[in-house]
Amino acid sequence: MTNLPSISLRKHYRKVPGEPEEPTSTIVLTSPNRFFVDIRVLKDLSSIADLGSGSQSYLSNPVQWAFAGTSESVCGSNGKCFSTWHHWIDSQTDDPARDRGEMITQDDGDVLEKGTTLNPETGMEELYEELWTDLPLTPGSSNRPARTCIVLRVEDVETGMRGIVIRVGRWCQGILKKDGAVSLERWQWVEDKENCPDGQWDVTVRVGADELPCTHILDVEKSVEGTKVHCGAFSWEVVEVSTW
Repeated sequence: MTNLPSISLRKHYRKVPGEPEEPTSTIVLTSPNRFFVDIRVLKDLSSIADLGSGSQSYLSNPVQWAFAGTSESVCGSNGKCFSTWHHWIDSQTDDPARDRGEMITQDDGDVLEKGTTLNPETGMEELYEELWTDLPLTPGSSNRPARTCIVLRVEDVETGMRGIVIRVGRWCQGILKKDGAVSLERWQWVEDKENCPDGQWDVTVRVGADELPCTHILDVEKSVEGTKVHCGAFSWEVVEVSTW
């Protein structure tokens, strides 16, 4: 059976043994072939801190963390399931690694992720928990109802520039990192928009100087793997197309 894409919303983050909290709007889009884009935007802009990018424009934006790459999930004979996220792009480092967590399905269908993370202040590993819920896989815009997932990718080996854009139904997210600077976007289809009763695409997050090709695929019903999407100075490759 073909894997379905997913739209994951984080409900809370808990640094064990602290209390659960959610200081961000965190959405993860994942394709059937396990490409993902994870964008975490601070709700309280006063909590913005130095995220290590070295770019003034980046320090003035509300992004806590953003990364993208591929993921995999494995369940053992003991019933425990683990997911691993390989960071191909990471807003916090030019030497991205991976993170791994145990995924525990709750009675209501939500998933509790448990693992360890590095505290940059102490250099020590700390226990954490994240609670995730999957948003409905609704079709695209009302006038183009295709249930479509499209993944775009760009890379320049010489300069280290990398980017990934993913659209899943009514959501689209992308991240591009070039010369240490990060640009990213999040789009969402909004129903019953004022002055537009049929709804429209809204960009809810846009950071950085470089344009991403999100608008090129928001209302696309069909695309062909291996073809190119030209956006600004870059040519992005269509690396995955699927419907459900």
